[in-house]
Amino acid sequence: MKTRITILITALFFIVMEAQEKHIETKSVSIENFINFIIEEYPTVTDSIPVRNITFLIQSHGDSFNIEDKVVLKQAFKLLTSRLTAQDTISVISYDKINGQILNWTDGIQSKKLMYAIENPKSSIKFLETDGIELAYKNAKEKFTASSENSVVMIRIPKPKVDVQLRQKESVVVENKAEAKPEKGRNSAVVLTAIALLPEIIKVIKD
Repeated sequence: MKTRITILITALFFIVMEAQEKHIETKSVSIENFINFIIEEYPTVTDSIPVRNITFLIQSHGDSFNIEDKVVLKQAFKLLTSRLTAQDTISVISYDKINGQILNWTDGIQSKKLMYAIENPKSSIKFLETDGIELAYKNAKEKFTASSENSVVMIRIPKPKVDVQLRQKESVVVENKAEAKPEKGRNSAVVLTAIALLPEIIKVIKD
């Protein structure tokens, strides 16, 4: 099992490193900080800011986002579209539970398209993929232009809280199966931690 996790992290690392060679910047943010992230990373447009091609990579835990996460995502994206231009482009991809392109490349002021994609993530995907992270970097490389700011922004969303009684029932099942099979969630946590740390790791390597 450790070997599989190592392979996943190594593969992810090389995908990001390849993107770095094309000057595709990787950014990572938790959904709790997403609105502040938009404010800090995407200031009001000025003549000195180049065209931006942004691939948003959103973590999913089911067929749709929960109500709280939808509210944050919609507010953040609505704010973003007020700070971009029609020359900027945005795409949205989901990873983890559902892997696929929620929104194909569209100009940076199309707030209605973004709102629809967030409200209907699964039905917006034409083709389900096996790896949303790999898809995001492939997507970013296809749109890449040397004169633009090209980036992949990973939005980490924690798993929804489970009802206490349900959790207690599940814990009994887990205890009975603990010796036979390790928890899959633990492996996912390791990989997601690696995702969050990748930008910092790359920075250290460059320095």
